[in-house]
Amino acid sequence: MLVRLLCPLAYSLILGGVWSACFKKKFSNSLAPAYMLHILLVLISGMLFKRLSYGIYGGLAIAGVIGAFLLIKNRKAFSRQGTYEYFKKMWNEGGFIFLTFYVFCFVINFKKCFMDWDEFSHWGFFLKESLRLDSLYCMSPIWFSHKDYVPAITLFETIWCRLSGRFTEPDAYRGIQIFMFSMLMPIFERISEHVAEKTEKCADKVVLVKCRLFQLSVVLIVLLIPLLFDTKNGFCFYHSVYCDIAVGIVFYWCVFEAYKMRDDICYMLFELAVGMSVLVLAKMMAMALMPLVVAVIFVQIFLLSKGKKSVKLWGLFSSSLIVPVALWFLFNKFVDKYVGNTGGGQSYDGMKLSSLKEVFTSPENSAIPYLIQVKNTYIDALIHWDILIHGSYVVVILFAAIGFWVLAHFCDEEPGKKKMVLAGIWTLGAGVFYALLMYFLYCTAFSEYEAVRLASYERYMNSFVIAVLFLLLAVYFDSGVWKRYLKEYYLLVILLSADLAFFNVDVFDQVLPGTITHDEEELSRYTIGAAAILNDTGEDDSVYIIRRGDDGGFVCRQQYYCCPRTIGGGSVGPAVDEDDVWSRDLSAEEFVETLKGYDYIYFSRLDETFIGKYSGIFDDPAQVVEGNIYRIIDSGSKIGLEKTE
Repeated sequence: MLVRLLCPLAYSLILGGVWSACFKKKFSNSLAPAYMLHILLVLISGMLFKRLSYGIYGGLAIAGVIGAFLLIKNRKAFSRQGTYEYFKKMWNEGGFIFLTFYVFCFVINFKKCFMDWDEFSHWGFFLKESLRLDSLYCMSPIWFSHKDYVPAITLFETIWCRLSGRFTEPDAYRGIQIFMFSMLMPIFERISEHVAEKTEKCADKVVLVKCRLFQLSVVLIVLLIPLLFDTKNGFCFYHSVYCDIAVGIVFYWCVFEAYKMRDDICYMLFELAVGMSVLVLAKMMAMALMPLVVAVIFVQIFLLSKGKKSVKLWGLFSSSLIVPVALWFLFNKFVDKYVGNTGGGQSYDGMKLSSLKEVFTSPENSAIPYLIQVKNTYIDALIHWDILIHGSYVVVILFAAIGFWVLAHFCDEEPGKKKMVLAGIWTLGAGVFYALLMYFLYCTAFSEYEAVRLASYERYMNSFVIAVLFLLLAVYFDSGVWKRYLKEYYLLVILLSADLAFFNVDVFDQVLPGTITHDEEELSRYTIGAAAILNDTGEDDSVYIIRRGDDGGFVCRQQYYCCPRTIGGGSVGPAVDEDDVWSRDLSAEEFVETLKGYDYIYFSRLDETFIGKYSGIFDDPAQVVEGNIYRIIDSGSKIGLEKTE
């Protein structure tokens, strides 16, 4: 337990501290880019050497060498008192805030478990296989969904779990949460400066306590905001390794880093090259978000900044765009060697420029048969579906744009006022662009079943909306407005808490330890079956599960829990009711041929329909008993069963 607590903490402090010392940046602005650069190093080691551990430990070694070099180089400055002052400064420049969240994150995830379907079908598999094989999950010989997905978020979870000493689901949650919080830390930069200034000038303990409470109140506001997104089909910030929200947070970070451009343009372009690389490698559709970030960078450098725009600057700007695109291209070429393109389900092959006219002109003349249905549902979703508490996508985007213009009204500095107005215009334009992008994706990159019947529009809207909301909050704190106006933070904490408590109280399950929410007990209906399979079979074996009435959820979870065993099966036989679309009504001959391809059979849940139709295919029908696992023996036209010991 102590190793799992201290090793990732030491890793974070070393990486953030070394970046801070190298580039002379505050700790709150150093941790996120340091994490992201390490992710890219691990990715490159996975592609070049087929080993993730080389990048994980090699990155740590490089950070250690650089840190040691800086200590030796500045050994005179780092006298005993100097070292104390350095760490005191780090404490005030983000260390206190990071440690607060780190402890919070460690506690709330105690005994938490994966819950969502997609965590078992692919996101959890991504991490589990990355750790088991010490290689990129696209290289895994095991079948699971979406092996061709870009891996940036999973790579950080892999780093975190490796440093924690083992794979556990709570540590997976901690990894993705810490990564996202590192990108929210720049929000507190001005707050930390204010608190540091107050604490250095005043020795009064009451004042010091008030400063820390004020700092924590702002942290609490930021921690509560993600809970507002726990709406229908809105994925959790605190209790999911599904990376849609993480993509939104990376997108926010890139936009905000470009927005708050300081004097060092070269550093900003380097930092954003790293950030955009992680963005496009966090989810396939994030490549389409890159132009929105580039637009902010271009306006800041070439329209708002003063001075001559040299050829060197254009070269640096171009390089910062080439790096993420090149890494994205190289990874996808790497994936093609291991993952075949089946063309089924979600596929980005449909995203062709030639499809633009077909999607956005007359739906009646389109070759996409379900286009009108998607269009009508999507427009309704934009205007009416619940995104943020009880506001739709359109409402929230308009609110955010107006919010920037309100802040501009209160801003006294002319450059700051202009930037806020432009941020509001960008929010409106980017909001329209994102809505059209997702409509295009649903029409071209999803199967009809996913586009029409699943229609998880809110999940994708949440990714953009949370980015815009945090951008608005970050711009507010980055300006001087917060010191003069709209600063009743304690009242805002109370209002946020009350709103969540009275209108969406279930969201607090996200931030309660698993011992309180009883995660393990809730999943026991799956883990008991997995334990039986794990006890009676070997890692190289294949198991066919019979579970009448299963909607895919049970078998999907057994595939995850029992990995690397090959798990198949599900509900075999006639449909159990009129809504059953999962059962496969195999003939006796088809069932026999299917079972011959497996080593074991597990009768998880049976009914009279199954026994009546299929018990005759077994040598001894009396062996067909719910809860038993048997080794399959080929007996010609029938199936022999041998009881496991």
